Parts: sequence; structure tokens; C-alpha cells
Amino acid sequence: MKSRLGRLSLLLLISVAITLLGTSCGLFETRDPEPPTSGSSTFVPPTSPDIVLSNLENAFAEKNTENYVRCLVDTLNSERRLVFIPTSSAAGRYASTFADWTLQSERTWFAALKAFAPKDAPSYLNLNGSFSVIAADSAIYEGSYELVFRHAVANVSETVRGTLQFVMHIDRNSVWSITRWTDIPLADETSWSEWKGRFAN
Repeated sequence: MKSRLGRLSLLLLISVAITLLGTSCGLFETRDPEPPTSGSSTFVPPTSPDIVLSNLENAFAEKNTENYVRCLVDTLNSERRLVFIPTSSAAGRYASTFADWTLQSERTWFAALKAFAPKDAPSYLNLNGSFSVIAADSAIYEGSYELVFRHAVANVSETVRGTLQFVMHIDRNSVWSITRWTDIPLADETSWSEWKGRFAN
């Protein structure tokens, strides 16, 4: 009798186990990936100078402060420090600001500009130029720029245009970045330097 009851109990347990497996077979299946959250990032390790330009454009399209700063020389991995040469008019207007311009200044102005922007407001950077020099450890890029950033700050243009020169170098980690940035104005256009001076304060 006991052995019969034992067999019945065993059969009942097996039946329950089969039922549970049948209803939960999806427990161990892979799930579809969740959609990306806001604040996307398409930063690519800059193993060549042209990737620095793409990362810079993407940083503005995505309003990503960290990726913007990563396009500029990191003094922890290089003996060089960032040099920014503003337009003469911006240098005169924001003399004290540009007197000690650092990587932190770059972070500050970008973050401030972003803070003024409505959440879904479009922004983009269009660089149009070419490399005049590409060596093993340095490169020079020259071209025009148009930067649009909807920031909703009164009496400040939402578009800046001009020409620029980037000098880039490779650091100890074989990563390229901008080490020297010269901003050159266009007549009757607000320059990038104006934005940096305005929003860094």
C-alpha cells in the first residue's frame, strides 16, 4: 500500500513538474532589447582625426556634455593642454573669461547652453572643411562651421557661423583629440566664441 502511494505521489509530482515547465518555458528565453533611453551616445573611440569631428557633431546632436569634452585634450593622458583662441571681438568682450580658458571652461559653457534648451529642441553642428596636414601624431583641420542650438535665451542668436582651425594630437592611449582651437569670425555673423564667452559666465 505504501509503495503504491509512493508511486502515485511520484507520478503526481512528475505531472505537476511537466505542467509547470510547459507554462513557463519562456522563462529562459532571451528578451527583446528595451528601446534606448534618452541621452543617447554615439561616441566612437577616436583612433583617427576624422573620428574626432564626427564625435563633435554627434555631441551637439545629442546634447551630450561629456562626449563634447572628450573631443578635447585630456591633460591626464597628455602633456599638452587645450588652447582656445577666440575671435578678437569676443576676446575683448569677455577678456577675463578667456584669460584663463580651460577644459573645465569648455564643460561649463556647454552644460549652461544645454540647460537653457527646451528638452526636445533641435541642435546640430555642421563642419565643412578638410585636413591640410595629417602626420603620425598630429593633424590640422580647417573649415567652416554652422552650429544651431535652440536655447531660448533672449537677445542671443541661436545660430553661430564662422571658420575654425583645429590642431589635433594623439595621446598616450593612442587617442586623438583637439589640442588647439582657433575661431575665425565671418562678417555679420555671431561667432562660436561669443557663445563660449556668454555661457561660460
